Amino acid sequence: MIQMKAPCLLLAPILLLPDGSVRAGTEVQLSPLQVEGDQDEAAGDPVGASIPAYQRFALPRSVAAVQTLERADIEALRPRDVSDLIEGSLGMSIGRQGARVHNFSYNRGDKVSIILDGVYLTQTEAQRVLGDLPVEMIDSVRFLRDSSVITISPLMDFGSANAGSPNQGFILIETRKSGPGKDGGELKTSYASYDTRKTLGFLGDSWLDGRLTLGGGYQRSESNGKPKWNMAYAADTWLANAGWKDEQLIASASFFLNKASREIQRAEGTYTGTTRYPVSGPTPDGVLDKNIWKYTPMDTRVIAVNLARPWNDVHTTALTYGWTEAKGTRYAYTTTTDKSTVAGSDAKDRAQEWNLSHTVATAKNTFKIGAQTVEWYQLTEGNSSPREEKVYGVYTTLEHRITTAWSVDAAFRLDRKRIVKGGDKYLANGSKAELSDDEWTDDATLFSLGSAWQIDPVWRLSARYSFNRTPTPDVITTRNDEKLPAEKRHRYELGLNAYFGRALQLSLTPFYYVLRNAKVSDGSITSDADGNPIIDSSTGEETSITVYKAVDEVIRKGFEASVQGRLGGAWSYELGWTYYDANDEDGQTGSEVPDNKYNARLGWQQGPWSASLSAVRVDSYLSYGYTVGDFTTVNLNLTRELGHGVSVALFGQNLADERYATNNKGYPATANWGVLRDVGATYGTELRFRF
Repeated sequence: MIQMKAPCLLLAPILLLPDGSVRAGTEVQLSPLQVEGDQDEAAGDPVGASIPAYQRFALPRSVAAVQTLERADIEALRPRDVSDLIEGSLGMSIGRQGARVHNFSYNRGDKVSIILDGVYLTQTEAQRVLGDLPVEMIDSVRFLRDSSVITISPLMDFGSANAGSPNQGFILIETRKSGPGKDGGELKTSYASYDTRKTLGFLGDSWLDGRLTLGGGYQRSESNGKPKWNMAYAADTWLANAGWKDEQLIASASFFLNKASREIQRAEGTYTGTTRYPVSGPTPDGVLDKNIWKYTPMDTRVIAVNLARPWNDVHTTALTYGWTEAKGTRYAYTTTTDKSTVAGSDAKDRAQEWNLSHTVATAKNTFKIGAQTVEWYQLTEGNSSPREEKVYGVYTTLEHRITTAWSVDAAFRLDRKRIVKGGDKYLANGSKAELSDDEWTDDATLFSLGSAWQIDPVWRLSARYSFNRTPTPDVITTRNDEKLPAEKRHRYELGLNAYFGRALQLSLTPFYYVLRNAKVSDGSITSDADGNPIIDSSTGEETSITVYKAVDEVIRKGFEASVQGRLGGAWSYELGWTYYDANDEDGQTGSEVPDNKYNARLGWQQGPWSASLSAVRVDSYLSYGYTVGDFTTVNLNLTRELGHGVSVALFGQNLADERYATNNKGYPATANWGVLRDVGATYGTELRFRF
C-alpha cells in the first residue's frame, strides 16, 4: 500500500483539472511579514520565482514548504542569535547543547543542511558557524523544509552517525550584500542586558548602471553573559563582496571572517540519583556543572565564488566554488582544576566545494544537469588522526509546464563517497580501531517526482514524492560490529495554498515518511573488553559510546500550517503551527523534537513609529529521559524614525522570563551534565544611522 501513495498524490491535480485554461498562478510566498508600503503580493508568484532557473537554489513549482525572512523581518524580530531565528520559524527546532557545536537544528525529525552565501557547510561545521554568525550581518534566511531538492547538497553527510540518513531540509543564509536597492551605508550600535554590546558598519554601492557592485562591513560583538554561567563572548566579524552582471557574464564573490573567543555556557544538572560529583558522575539536579570550557581562538572563514555564463536566452552554464574553515582551541577548564595546568586542544573543520551545472530553460521546459564535489576534513579535539572524505555527485532535473496552470517535475541524483583518511572508531567491545584509508562507499541515490496545479486565482495544490537510498557510514558502532544495511526512505508531501488577498493567506504542508533500515540508538557501552572504563581522550574523563541498530520501519508524519496577512495599511500578522509525530522517538537519544510548536508575529507601523510582537510556544518533550521544552517566549521591538536616516529602537526578548531548555546533555550516560537554560528576560536599545 505504501508504494501506491506516490502515484495517487501526483495524480491528484490531474483528477481535479478541468481544461487547463485557468490563468497561470502559483503559491503564495510564506514569509516576509512587513507593514511598510502598499505593494500587494501577487497571487500567482511561485515560491522562489525571483530566482533564475540556472541557480542551484531554483525550485520546481511543486515545492511548497518554504519560508523566507528578509532583513526587515529579522530586524523586527530582534533575535539574540541565529538559533533564536530558526526556533521561531515554521517547522524548525533547536537543541541547545553548548560546546564547539553550540546548537543543533532539526526539521521533520532529522538535522538540517546549512548553506551560507551559496556554500554548503557540513553538519559538524555548520552549527559551529551559525553560533558565531551575527544576525545583524544577515540579508535573508530561507527555510526549505522539503529535502528532495537535489541541486543544493550531497545526499549524505560526513563522518558521523547522521551520515547514514539523508539531509532533511535546508537553511539558506545570505549575508549582507550591496546591489540595486541596497546601495548606501549604515552605522549601528546597541547595548543590552549582561553588558552585551554590538557595533556595526556596512557600506555598499554600485557603478556602471548597476553592473558592478561592491560592499563590505565590520561588526564588533561582546558580552559578559550571565554571572557565574560562563557565557562571555567577544568577536570581530568582517564581510566583503563584489558582483558583476551583464549579458555575457554574471559573477559574484564574497568573503566572511569571524574571529572570536567564547566561554561555553555551564549546564544545570538534572540528575536526582546518587553521584560522586564533582569527582565523577552526573551533575546533581539544580547545580551548575563544573565544566567551564573556553574556546580561544574560535575562527571561521567562508569564501564563495559564483559564475554564470548565459550563452543565449535558453542555455546557461553556472559554476560555484566554496571554501570554508572553522577552527579553534579548547581549554577544558573545570571549577576543580587549576587553569594553568590545562593545555589547549586544537580542532579544525574544513570543506571545499565545486558545483558545475548547465540549464536549458524554454517557455515550457526547464532542464538542468550538473555535478558536485565536496571535500571534507575534520580533526576533533584530543584526536591525533583526522578524518577526510570526499563526495562526488551528479544530478539532473526536469520541469515541464503542461499548461500555464499545471506543471510536473522529476529529478535524480547519485553520490559516491571516498574515504580519504578513515580516522578511528570504537568497536563493540569498547576498543578503538583504525579505519581503512582510500575506501569507497556504496552509492547514495535519490529520485523525486512532483506536480503543481493552480486551481483558480485563490487555490493551489501541489504534491511530491521522493525515494532515498543512503549507505551506512563506517564510523558508527554496532552490536557485534555487524554491517548495517543501507537506509531506504520514502517521502510523501502535499502543499495546499490559498490566497484571499492581502488580509488572508493560508498554507498547509502535510508530510508522511516511511524509513526502512533506519539507524537508531541501541544503548551504549561504557567499558572496554578488559572491563576498564572508556576514557574520552580530549577530557580525560569517563565516557560512553552510542551503539546503533537498524529498525525495519520508522514512520514520521506531521504538518506545518500558516495563516498570515495585512490588515489595512498599518497591521500585519502571522500564525503558525508545526506538528510532528514519529514512532522512533523514545525520549532517550537526545535528538528528540517537540510534537507541537506554535509561532506568532504581529506587526504595526504608523508614521515614524513601528513595532513588532512575536511569540513562540513549545510543548514539553523528553531528552535523555528528562523533560525539556514546555515554554513560551515573547519578544517585543519598538522603533522610532527620527529623520535624516537616524532611528532608535527599544527591545525586549523572552519577556515572560522563561528559564527553558531544549536539550538534556545526557551523553555520555556516565556524565549527564544537565541542560543549558535560557538566561531569561533581556532588554536593550539600538541607535542606527543610514546614509
